[in-house]
Amino acid sequence: MGVALDLRRFVMGELIAENIEVTFEQRIGGKLPLAFRWRGEGYEIQKVLEVWEEHGLGKAPLRRPHWWQRRHRVHYIVKLEDGETYEIYWDRGSKKKDWTLLKRI
Repeated sequence: MGVALDLRRFVMGELIAENIEVTFEQRIGGKLPLAFRWRGEGYEIQKVLEVWEEHGLGKAPLRRPHWWQRRHRVHYIVKLEDGETYEIYWDRGSKKKDWTLLKRI
C-alpha cells in the first residue's frame, strides 16, 4: 500500500508552478541544473534523476496549429540535498527562457 501512495505522489505531486532562478552548467546537449532560488531561499540540487522534453501544443484548442505554437520545455526531476524531490522545467520556447518549479514530488 505504501508503494502505491508513493507512486500517486510522484504522478500527482504538490503543485507549485512558480518561476525560479536556476544556476546551471551548460553541457553539450543541454543544461544541467545545479541549484535554484525560490521565494528568496537557495536550494542545492544533489542529483538530477530524470530529464525529458515536451513538445506539445498544450490544451488550448487550435483551428490550424502551427509548429511555432508548440511548447518547448525541458523537464527535470531533481533531488535536493535535504532529500526533497521536485520537478522543474526550462521553457526554452518562451522569449524569457523561464525556469519553473512545477511541483514537489
